[in-house]
Amino acid sequence: MSEPEPEAHLRDDEVREIRRYAPPGTEGPVPDPGSAVATAEPRPPIVSNLGLWWLLAIGLVVALLFVATDHMWRAGASFACSMWLAAAIRAFYPDERAGGLVVRQRWLDVAMLVIGGILVAVSAFTLDLRDLR
Repeated sequence: MSEPEPEAHLRDDEVREIRRYAPPGTEGPVPDPGSAVATAEPRPPIVSNLGLWWLLAIGLVVALLFVATDHMWRAGASFACSMWLAAAIRAFYPDERAGGLVVRQRWLDVAMLVIGGILVAVSAFTLDLRDLR
């Protein structure tokens, strides 16, 4: 009886991930994930849940509710604050806990969220909301 391929115990997405980061010229069966060949190439962290990302989504929903009720300054403030909260979560929590906020390197994610929050706040508070009649 022939030995089963190492791929048999892996899910399809795991096989695709291993083949994606395999060294060039490596074809054929996928090596066992515990072997030295499978772990030679660095792989990005795989996040299995969204973690605390939902706080940013709640802030966006609150901001949209303020927009719907014609409170633009409150909408800008709530969205900017939720972006700063997301930056704090990304800065101080581990990757497994930050979940969907993990996109790039930690410093870059935090910088983009802080800068984005500043831009949203500045644009919201510099709106000229006087009647244009």
